[in-house]
Amino acid sequence: MATMSALVVDDQKIMRKIHCALLQKLGVQTQEAENGLEALKLLESGAKFDIILMDYEMPVMNGAEATQRIRGMGVSSVILGVSSETDEATRENFRNSGLTKLFDKKTLTSSDVIPYLSTSSSK
Repeated sequence: MATMSALVVDDQKIMRKIHCALLQKLGVQTQEAENGLEALKLLESGAKFDIILMDYEMPVMNGAEATQRIRGMGVSSVILGVSSETDEATRENFRNSGLTKLFDKKTLTSSDVIPYLSTSSSK
């Protein structure tokens, strides 16, 4: 099986490090982006990822807008939203932007991610 790749998009460096470490322990190669626009530029330049972990609240471009634009580009990667947002309308908006699934940012575990490693669209 080819090595899977993931893009971790979060404006908080510590959260990127935590989520990258979680994925790397599962044998996934990771790359980081600080906001939605940075993620979009990576994908526009031809980068491909099996899984994208997308934060909601970020400067420049939030996770919902980035996810919607990524899906608009025809990218079929698994996109897992991670958010500490508690407002249900905001969470629903994020879910409806094209996410595969939404998880709580601070409690995301490898058990949450593992099911998506085997069902990933493999680029």
